Amino acid sequence: MKHVIYIGWIGYNNLGDELMFECFKKEFFKLGDTYKLDLVNNEKRYLDNAALQNYDLIVLGGGSILSGAAYPIQPYIMETLYQALQMNKKVMIWGSGIDWVPKDYLSDRQNINVITANMTDTFHKNLNTVFHECVWSGVRGPLTKQFLQDAGVTNEVKVSGDPAFLLPNALDTDPFSDNFSSNDKIIGVNWGTSFDNIYGRNEITLENQLAAALNQLISQGYKIYFYLMWDADSEPTKRLAAKLNDPSSYQLDNNVYTAAESIALIKHFTLTINFKLHANYLSLAAGVPFIALGYRFKIFDFVRSVGLDQLAIATDDAELERKIMDLIEIINSSYTELVNTMAKQHQFYRSQLLEPFEHGLYI
Repeated sequence: MKHVIYIGWIGYNNLGDELMFECFKKEFFKLGDTYKLDLVNNEKRYLDNAALQNYDLIVLGGGSILSGAAYPIQPYIMETLYQALQMNKKVMIWGSGIDWVPKDYLSDRQNINVITANMTDTFHKNLNTVFHECVWSGVRGPLTKQFLQDAGVTNEVKVSGDPAFLLPNALDTDPFSDNFSSNDKIIGVNWGTSFDNIYGRNEITLENQLAAALNQLISQGYKIYFYLMWDADSEPTKRLAAKLNDPSSYQLDNNVYTAAESIALIKHFTLTINFKLHANYLSLAAGVPFIALGYRFKIFDFVRSVGLDQLAIATDDAELERKIMDLIEIINSSYTELVNTMAKQHQFYRSQLLEPFEHGLYI
């Protein structure tokens, strides 16, 4: 029996993190009965009590390669993987990424010096050792790859894409088919909270800008459908909806659906405007163009990975309302081209993420 443990931020009913583990499980169980899978949350209090010595392979899936809600960097995830290697255990990095990076780095990579100033020699050693000795390593996007190289990782880093690229693009049945009219122009809007841990650090200002844009879109004949990725997003979404001028112009869905159900829902939309990262992946899987609200580094990592940088707007952009309106026009004028690009990227990254399973996870 080959024992595998998956590390991710699991247990909080956050669809984005849950779906990454679901994608891993789906492929894992195809390997057969000689493989056994366990799970551990990536928070330090859980990792410190994980019996890594009992496993043949430790997989870092969801969550961040570098942890902590802000700098200074918390190195414990790399420490955990390094310790596993010292036990002669195999380690894999499967679509994880880096998130908590100051926005200045996006335009001026020299700011890496500020970010890495507190990285100790031990941390650099652990980081390089883990990436050098992994049986397979793939990171979320090219910005994560560049950050790691700027931070001193000397070996080649593979861009595998986020595990969400393994999401299917259709359900066998459509549970929402009776809820929509084909004549409606519907914009799916994903809103919520990151507790002000966003670029600009002010979700209310962002919310007001978004509400102003949505009111403009309603005046142009669009209808708004609010959908959730996390239970905690319900109250902020209700607050945003209350700022729309016409109560008959929107619908607020308080359900947190499965990934497959969410894709079936999104297929009824003309386009989506999304706060949470994985709402954009769901939209891509559904073949529906999106506008990504760039609230942290991982959003820009995602759009760069699929060559659609123009579809992200930073959440501290003073002209966010106007830029949303401009992007709607761009999406409408190049709709087919965008959908084709999304489908091509979806297929490419699926093949990257499936590679380790084709080799039995190298154990």
